[in-house]
Amino acid sequence: GAHNTSQFGPCVAAPACTACAMMIRMSSEGPSPPPTSDEHPNATAYRRAADAFRAGDLATIRSLVDPDVVWHVPGGHSLARDYRGREDVALFLAQLPLIGFWLREHDVFGNDVHVCALSEMGARRLGTAVSTRVVSIFHFRNGRQLERWFYPDDMGAWNAIFS
Repeated sequence: GAHNTSQFGPCVAAPACTACAMMIRMSSEGPSPPPTSDEHPNATAYRRAADAFRAGDLATIRSLVDPDVVWHVPGGHSLARDYRGREDVALFLAQLPLIGFWLREHDVFGNDVHVCALSEMGARRLGTAVSTRVVSIFHFRNGRQLERWFYPDDMGAWNAIFS
């Protein structure tokens, strides 16, 4: 069914990422906002990785993450753990289409060391339509993702996405 657009409160990572302390409005329907012409190259690299994920292009994602990448996937579901290295991250990402996973960026910004992505993530599959806002904070090295932390707004919804 259709996803209702709603007004959300401050970013869940506000103490750790003061730039994220803002009011945001997101919807899972429709296109993501385009990058600005002065967007930092690391933020653009994240957008390229997200676009590659939506296209099922794991080869591009591998090229945009550091060989020593670590993704910290929180939660109480079977996919929650630290994913270490390009292949481990790619194996995680390859499982997501099977559960109807989707993501949409609300905003992405970064500097030479960090990127912050304000997103909505969810899953649509038989009997399930669930989503939550997620702040992802990245450490970048040489233009590639080195480390990623996911901060879901609603941990119950986050767990349901992967269950």
